Amino acid sequence: MAEITAEAYTDLRNHIQTDWKYIELVSDLDSAIVRLDATTDVRCTSTISGNNVVITVVVKGSDADITAPVTIAGSKIYDVATAGTSYSTETFTAFTIAGDQDELTVTHTIQVPQTV
Repeated sequence: MAEITAEAYTDLRNHIQTDWKYIELVSDLDSAIVRLDATTDVRCTSTISGNNVVITVVVKGSDADITAPVTIAGSKIYDVATAGTSYSTETFTAFTIAGDQDELTVTHTIQVPQTV
């Protein structure tokens, strides 16, 4: 079995960052709360750090698509804006946005094994 090159791993990370661009925040019951385009939504950033693709989202209770109270306990990555199958799932300690003043930062990290 052949190993792919370092350049191929770089290409895979770039592909994930460009094409797996939707991040969905989910409740403690695994229900969808909101799905955002990490390449266009101002609340999102997407970076490549070493062998990781890192998507960060900051949501607030005052956001129009966040209806408080809501408990957020995970994130999922998709390549489509609606429906589809998630490619990566991350869970974390549940956080309840109870009002407009509450804010949550979610960091979803996808590791592509070979370092650059």
